[in-house]
Amino acid sequence: MGVARLYRVGSPYNGVELDDIDFEQTADVMYMAHIDHPPTKLVRHAHDDWEFVTVAFGPVVSSPTGLSVTPDTPNTDADNSGNAYFPQPASYVVTAIVDDTEQESRPSAAASATNDLTLKRNYNAISWTAVAGADRYRIYKSNNTQDYGYIGTTDSTSFVDDNIGPALDNGPPVGNNPFAAAGDYPCSVTLFEQRLILGYTANNPNAIFMSRSADFENFDISRPLRDDDAITIGVVAGRVNSINQLVSTTTLLALTSDAIFKVDGATDGGYLTATQTRARRQIGRGSDRLGPLIVDNVVFYRPNEGSSVRSIGYSFEQDGFTAPDVSIYSPHFFRNFGIKSWAYLQEPDALIVAVRSDGRLLCFTFEQEQQVSGWTLWETDGRVESVCAITENGEDRLYLTVWRTIGGVDKLYIERLASSLWSDFRSSCYLDCATSFAVDEPRTDFTGLAYLEGRSVDVLADGAIIRDLVVADGKISLPDAFGPASQVTVGLRYTSLVETLPLIIAGGATAGRRQQVGEAVLELIDSMDVYAGPSIDKLYRVKSRSDEAYGDPDTLMNGFYRFDNENHVSEQITVVIKHDAPGPFHLTGAFLDPVISG
Repeated sequence: MGVARLYRVGSPYNGVELDDIDFEQTADVMYMAHIDHPPTKLVRHAHDDWEFVTVAFGPVVSSPTGLSVTPDTPNTDADNSGNAYFPQPASYVVTAIVDDTEQESRPSAAASATNDLTLKRNYNAISWTAVAGADRYRIYKSNNTQDYGYIGTTDSTSFVDDNIGPALDNGPPVGNNPFAAAGDYPCSVTLFEQRLILGYTANNPNAIFMSRSADFENFDISRPLRDDDAITIGVVAGRVNSINQLVSTTTLLALTSDAIFKVDGATDGGYLTATQTRARRQIGRGSDRLGPLIVDNVVFYRPNEGSSVRSIGYSFEQDGFTAPDVSIYSPHFFRNFGIKSWAYLQEPDALIVAVRSDGRLLCFTFEQEQQVSGWTLWETDGRVESVCAITENGEDRLYLTVWRTIGGVDKLYIERLASSLWSDFRSSCYLDCATSFAVDEPRTDFTGLAYLEGRSVDVLADGAIIRDLVVADGKISLPDAFGPASQVTVGLRYTSLVETLPLIIAGGATAGRRQQVGEAVLELIDSMDVYAGPSIDKLYRVKSRSDEAYGDPDTLMNGFYRFDNENHVSEQITVVIKHDAPGPFHLTGAFLDPVISG
């Protein structure tokens, strides 16, 4: 994939801080959280117009200004010597409303007047300056020293109070920014139930802050609280519970340093509201700071202690969440290693690709509905730093940053895993750090390979396999025997190695007995150049060529392929399958016909 130019935009973060940034995206806005920086958003205005913006928390619509109150007192009970005239102070504030978003501004400065509104014909006339973008205004009143309560709404810039009683259960918003200063910057972020949710500040590591409903950048509250107000809770359960991650699934999960908590409304399944929100401990194995992966309704995370991987899912038997160890069948892949980056590839195969702390790649196949899962090691000639997945043309493509040694010098490359969706294997790519060429006029020389200078590479040239060419002066030349080619892929060789588990027949007929593999059958789809045998030291090419014309490449292998193993007696027989060609390999089954002695 080529680019015409690079687009750069200044970032508030240093390179050493990138691993500690948590982020959540909605459309063209990505919210970012780091404990040493105020909450920031990356905004995409156009393909070549991106901007980092410090989030200014609060409503977008401005507060009304110029509020004034003029008392009108035609009735002072003069006919009764003023005995019933008892003027009292009343204070007013006004807020602006935007109909499209239902966002309410913070209140205006207060204005007061003294009048006896209990007498007929007396009133207070309230007026203010119009607010740009506002559709309506809400008026709140405080009698004497009471709290403010709602008394009415208008679409004009004036209002008359003729002794309207304030609804004290409906007060104006109160400005609130919990992230105003260093020490109060959050480092965990997610979106849930139309709220922006942030957690873990240096001053309050166990705190969770939730925005007003459907108003992500507004953490204002009311007095008394309304259901859609911002929410602040503390997760408390016996130990320090730093909010390392916040995860949105069918519920909100707080992955803390000590445990996993479910955050929901006060009634089971209820929505989060400012008046009823609770956090309940579900799992006793906390999470570290590595961002979790969500696969369907299952959350994969790395525990705060140990070197395993666990998955969070709901259990009907326990009526709660559980976190089984999904690395238990491959503990040797994780022992003394951690995971520093990972990504989920949903299509065309459900795969989790994880970067181990030593730079090697682990791959986890997860088909929940088929109850199929398992880990394998992905070998590459280099040390992987990080991975991410990006959806392109109906499939998820893996991007990697990889350290490779070229000419004795370590170089960091950004690479993209080749597409697994192809119609002609001649244009496929099954090589590492590879470049593919498609030219109209066949040729023998291919340039642009300086990034592999001095390395031995393999080539797939119009479907033919060419081994061990050396890149010199940034180019390779195809041998005369293969002639010019138009579809060529050049890259580093890697090996796929499969070994079946020891064969144990039901009932124990093979247990402790000498046995050997007689005939074996491989089931293959769109594969080429496959080797198999009883051990890694005794491998033979599986015959695939049939009626191809002389000089044409082999037809891809599809179906069942039988081969006879040489004598290899053991008490645990296996079949080893190897593929290291720059072409496709898809094994769907291996079947053994054992010969058992005794």
